[in-house]
This record gives sequence, structure tokens and C-alpha cells, in this order.
Amino acid sequence: MKTVLLVDDDPATIEAWTICMKDAECAVLSAFDGNAALAILGETRVDIVVSDWVMPGLGGALLCQTMKNDAALAHIPFLMISGHPHPPAFVSYDGYLQKPVDVNTLLAAVNRLCAAKQRPLY
Repeated sequence: MKTVLLVDDDPATIEAWTICMKDAECAVLSAFDGNAALAILGETRVDIVVSDWVMPGLGGALLCQTMKNDAALAHIPFLMISGHPHPPAFVSYDGYLQKPVDVNTLLAAVNRLCAAKQRPLY
């Protein structure tokens, strides 16, 4: 079972993504900003982070950058989601989807990124 950390400042979005993930038999953790996500990541092992880009406080871009610069977190796939049509070019996220996100597209991206993480590097 995959553990997915969902990060978005919109409770309705978190609720919809949670239903989607639980229907796919994933364990779900959630945070409403990047700082709360980092606190969870410091205490719990997750398989993937799915995060909105624009949030008050620590947004998705800085959350991703912080994770990728931390040796303990850098291996965790990061799926950025935003209503903005162009992803931030300065961030090393592993995948990007534009809102509104189709449930099947979201699940496919999560499964693809988690599977890619498990493949050997050679």
C-alpha cells in the first residue's frame, strides 16, 4: 500500500484527492501548507508527495526545493499540481498536472512516479 502525502490549502481539494487515493487503496496523509507537510515528512515515511503549487506560507515550489535539497527526502517523488498552465521551470519536481485534474490522470501519475522510484538506477 502506497502512502501519499497530499498538500493543498483548499480543504475541498484535499477531500476530493483523499477520496480518490483511498479508492485506489492508498494510505493518505494531508497538510494545508508546505510547513505542515515538512513536519509530517519529518515523522512519517511517505511514498509520494502530491502538492499544489501556490499556497500561503511555504508553497509547493519551495516545499519541493526543500525536499530535493534534503538527503533524507530527496528520493521521494514530488507531483506538482496547479491551475497555472506553465509549471515552474526552476523546481526539480518529478511530475506536473494542471488543475482541474481528472481522477484517472492523477492516479496514473502517482502510480507511474512510485513505480519509477522503485526501479534500479542501472
